[in-house]
Amino acid sequence: MIVRTMLWCCLVLAASVCHAQSVVTGPLVTIGKPTANVAIREIADLEHWNGESTIDVGQVVRFGNPELIEDDGVVLFDDGTRIVAKELHTQGNLLHGYTRLWDEITLPLRPLRGILLRAHPEVDQTQLALDRIQAYEGTRDRLALINGDHVEGTFRRLTALDVEFQVGKKLLTLERSRVGEILFAKTAGNLPLTGQGVWVGLRDGSLLLVDQMKLHDERLQVRLPSGVSLKSSVLENAYMFVTYLRPVGSGVRYLSDLEAIGFKNLGFLSTQWDYKKDRNVQGGTLKSDRYVSQKGIGMHATSRLAYKVEPDDSRFKAKVGVDDDTKGAGSVVFKVYTSQTGKDWKVAYESPIVRGGEAPKDVDVSVKGMKGIALVVEFADGADVLDHANWLDARFEPE
Repeated sequence: MIVRTMLWCCLVLAASVCHAQSVVTGPLVTIGKPTANVAIREIADLEHWNGESTIDVGQVVRFGNPELIEDDGVVLFDDGTRIVAKELHTQGNLLHGYTRLWDEITLPLRPLRGILLRAHPEVDQTQLALDRIQAYEGTRDRLALINGDHVEGTFRRLTALDVEFQVGKKLLTLERSRVGEILFAKTAGNLPLTGQGVWVGLRDGSLLLVDQMKLHDERLQVRLPSGVSLKSSVLENAYMFVTYLRPVGSGVRYLSDLEAIGFKNLGFLSTQWDYKKDRNVQGGTLKSDRYVSQKGIGMHATSRLAYKVEPDDSRFKAKVGVDDDTKGAGSVVFKVYTSQTGKDWKVAYESPIVRGGEAPKDVDVSVKGMKGIALVVEFADGADVLDHANWLDARFEPE
């Protein structure tokens, strides 16, 4: 009887553990509501997410938190989708690789912008490399070598040891260890962005824009706008890999998608800093105390950035913090000014001193009836040294 009881308890415990793992848990940010920790048990498609109750996806700003890429290679698509993978190699017009979630992947080369063969030790350098690949507009393929040189021509083949590249009539074979990036020529076949879908973040740092998705029975199935479909391995529980979801077109207006009506930077010394859209002031990923944001503004003290407020805008919301690239240094004060006339500005929010390494603070300001809003970053102690200020998820929300 004791043995049977122990066996039954073990089975119940195992079942409860499996059940607990078959959910994705994390903070859910929705329009007009406070952030709540929820568990997503199933995603039937892009518009139907189920937790303890049905989630109104149209009101979701974000769920969970993206992970940073810390190793392996990265495959970059036209739409910004990035897939982290090992053992990348080509056969004909197909790219092959391996991941823990997807197991073996096979991708057509045509919708790819390029390949980062190895992520950098510094995560911001990885983001800068991916942005460089994304922005490449050349009419010929390019190899970026690790010594800073580059070669232009036609990509032929990637193997475990070499990269083959055609330059005129000459076929070059370069050691793979000498090549940092493969950038593909921009072609007329590149797909336009649709403004629809859901961004899906995975534990390895992969970030995929999908137009079809299903998360059920421990399996994740997605389709990318390019038509590429991926299905998770039967050996892994996909719920353990999904860390982030962000619907595109959720009804909020991100400031990084808008044109500013004014910007001014007053460097403490002679350095002048511009602001960055969806990046920190150095051009890296927006991240404060490991809170990572796809959307937001990076600024440097002392700066002022102004935007027009539209009649349908009800509130301005964001999280504010010092970027993790300062490694705990930097200290700033964040302020938000609003104006009903566009001329007379009043302080609507002022933070305490925010220092590097601190958790980001919430900003929630009413902009109903306002004509303008200004984001201000001022230096605190230590002059403006390493004052890399982030406005994470900075957005206007409707009423």
